[in-house]
Amino acid sequence: MASDERDDAAASGDTRRDRAGRILDAASALTLRWGYQKTTIDDIARAAGVAKGTIYLHWKSRDALFLALLRRERALAATEIRDLAAQDPAGHTLRGVLVHSYRVVARRPLLLAVLTRDRDVLGRLLTTGAPTARPPLSVGFPRYLEHLRAGGWVRTDQTLAAQLSLGTATIYGFLLTRPLMPDEFAVTDDDAAELVADTVCRALDRGSPLGDTETEGVAAASAAYLAEAARFTIERYENEVA
Repeated sequence: MASDERDDAAASGDTRRDRAGRILDAASALTLRWGYQKTTIDDIARAAGVAKGTIYLHWKSRDALFLALLRRERALAATEIRDLAAQDPAGHTLRGVLVHSYRVVARRPLLLAVLTRDRDVLGRLLTTGAPTARPPLSVGFPRYLEHLRAGGWVRTDQTLAAQLSLGTATIYGFLLTRPLMPDEFAVTDDDAAELVADTVCRALDRGSPLGDTETEGVAAASAAYLAEAARFTIERYENEVA
């Protein structure tokens, strides 16, 4: 352990992981307040209560720190979606997956800035080719939809590509038009989540109700998908702070 890290650890009693989390908390708050371009390592160090050198012991560059921040944001969102769905009796349906996914994304400003490519917040970071500029549950969603198609639980007269395009366009359409709608026509995030889910589920509906066994199949596939998305994003983030 280098001297800066030892001094910070002695002063705060933090573990390495605790310090990384505190640094990322500070980076998140400052980025949302000032934007990536104006947020410096010095600013982050002061806000986190650590030495500047400690930050570079965790990440070699400012870009690396911010990519870790975005990976953490995806991991937190995927975990929240998984947990909310598990607590909801309808959470392990396609509709439930879509509703909780939209609600969580819409209420996480940093993740929303990434998905809508908000240059005021993220600036040059958008040009780094960050793999985190995707929804938290994008990993595995094509396999999940393929599973639903293979079970005959959604319509199969459209291609997988067409259905993925429809779902993506619907979700992004609602997210991107939020700031464009006049106040009198704006809808709440909860209402938007229901509208997204309703649009996609209607488009994918096979035209007949699911039986009990089929409903159980969808629930198992949904739970497995949410668990895998959370596991994958958590592992990606933990590689940044190990």
